[in-house]
Amino acid sequence: MLRSPARCFIATLIFVASILSAAPARGAEAGRGVLEIQIKDHREAIGDFDKLVVILDTLRISPKPRLLVRTAAWQDLMPSPAAVDLTQYVGKKTARIFRAELDAGAFDALDLRIQKIDALLKKTRRPAAVKNTLGPVKIAFQVPAGGETLLIIDLVVNDLSDHPPRGYELGIGGYELYTNGKLIEKIPPG
Repeated sequence: MLRSPARCFIATLIFVASILSAAPARGAEAGRGVLEIQIKDHREAIGDFDKLVVILDTLRISPKPRLLVRTAAWQDLMPSPAAVDLTQYVGKKTARIFRAELDAGAFDALDLRIQKIDALLKKTRRPAAVKNTLGPVKIAFQVPAGGETLLIIDLVVNDLSDHPPRGYELGIGGYELYTNGKLIEKIPPG
């Protein structure tokens, strides 16, 4: 049975109308959710310091899944406060560096950029150099529409002076991911 051009045209109009009528429903589902990011310090060598202030430059998240973090597209977020003394946030105590509403969606990486580290040793009461070894980290998380996502980044200061020419280095020791108050993932597990 051959179809007439009029029937094909009507079928095409019905198909297009069904797609257009469904579009607002998908847009309403997308919505917005809250993302909160906190930092703390793992207890390795932080005890050597009277103060260790990290001055934050920017916080970036990658909204597009990619195979390589280096080729990811990034969305810049402004951390607040701009400076955090990690000696005050050890163990379960955390410092909130970001909280805002974002468009809901899936993200696959985080990049915490530090502008400067000011450190003062306890024993000598002198400034100490702490190398920033932070870089982009592959962390898959979602910000659900109408929901809340909390990401706690566990920074760690290590004393590597027994491996010259290395000294103190700041890196990421792990993270905790919560969605709507429920623990989703903890690295390292424990």
